[in-house]
Amino acid sequence: MANPDVSAIASSFVEFGGDIFSKKVVNWKLRELGIQVRTNVNAPQPLTKLSAVGGPRPYATGDNTSGNGVKYTDRVLTAYQSKWDHDFDPEEFRNTYLATMALEGVGFAQAANEQIAKEYLAAINNDVLLLGSRNGAGTTAAAIADGWGTIIAAEITATNITPVATGALTTANAVTKVEEMVAAFPTWMREYETPIIMYCSYATMDKYVAHYRTLNGFKLDTSVKGDYALDGKNAILRPASFMKTSGRIIATVANNLVFGTNIEQMQVAASVRRNVIESRPMMPVGCQIQDLDALVVNDQA
Repeated sequence: MANPDVSAIASSFVEFGGDIFSKKVVNWKLRELGIQVRTNVNAPQPLTKLSAVGGPRPYATGDNTSGNGVKYTDRVLTAYQSKWDHDFDPEEFRNTYLATMALEGVGFAQAANEQIAKEYLAAINNDVLLLGSRNGAGTTAAAIADGWGTIIAAEITATNITPVATGALTTANAVTKVEEMVAAFPTWMREYETPIIMYCSYATMDKYVAHYRTLNGFKLDTSVKGDYALDGKNAILRPASFMKTSGRIIATVANNLVFGTNIEQMQVAASVRRNVIESRPMMPVGCQIQDLDALVVNDQA
């Protein structure tokens, strides 16, 4: 008996796989969190910062240009290709998922690609964005690219960032420690036109809520999606899943944390071996911080 023809399903993997990934990234929740998402990183991109050097002085007839001008500072965003190899044997799903999806009018390849795309992005969110550490010979998602926490740790070691010494946050000190971080903001951040975002883990947010209740005798009033506008401060405490259980707090302006990919390089390569579909979804991934001067962090990893 001839093997079933699964070439149409394999073609569907290729045809719709990359498109599904592209749509997922474009609509990814990161933008809602205040992360800058770049979808055109097909080569290393400089994140240019333009600043002035020198300064004004009392008027004099002669020229005094020495030491004055503009300064360009580049931090580079690089997206590294990633992949997730796997095999699909449609026969394993003939009387279960294939049958159900046929009744619902959903194609097997489309449903499979949708699920892979969701879990692909979940792995990047959970294992790369904060503590990813680039290792081209690695075998886990965390090895795809350096995450923001890894970049911050390296800049602290290089003495380019001086962290606020909060120590570990607990249910007995979290409010105090968060306000210590706000006190360390430079004046321009205290007066910035939009609130500074303080990214934290849900575990840290829970400790903050518990301490706030102890100090004030009532529950704090959080706004939508768990944000909390600090009392009398130009800052928002924002829990994010990519922070996992970290004790780190990252305070910065919107769009200073950058995630890069290239939707044109997202693809699903597929081939058929007998009736088994060999599939390889691929997606470029990169993280960077645009301006270290717009960043305040504590001393927790």
